[in-house]
Amino acid sequence: MKSDPITFRADEEMTLMLNTMDARPTAATISVLELFTAIRKETIRELRGRFSRKEIMALADSFKNSTPRLQMMATNYVLVGHTRDAERDFKCTSSNNANLNVLIEKLKLLSSAQGAILQLELWAFWNRNEDEIPDLEKFIARLI
Repeated sequence: MKSDPITFRADEEMTLMLNTMDARPTAATISVLELFTAIRKETIRELRGRFSRKEIMALADSFKNSTPRLQMMATNYVLVGHTRDAERDFKCTSSNNANLNVLIEKLKLLSSAQGAILQLELWAFWNRNEDEIPDLEKFIARLI
């Protein structure tokens, strides 16, 4: 498999966490990325079929208007609050003919990993490529 060099600066907290895994930061980083890649793939599989088309559209709309900080996405409770706020402020759920209470209950049932990956996917949907308009149909198809 081809690999491309990636360079980044890790803050102190990240560096300390990586050091608990391996004294070699590069080896630890690769391990974390390999694990994250596998978790992301499996979690997207777990999320398939949990939400209706209308609910996915509502969630996508909610991330178009505002997005929680990446560090806060580690809990699905942020997603619950964000979804409530997006309905209050922008009518993201009702404008997509989804039921806010049903959607909130579904979000509450997610594990932390499922909530985090769903939020990351919603964030990436809008931020993946600034030069292209995101394809909502492709995004929905991945989760239905």
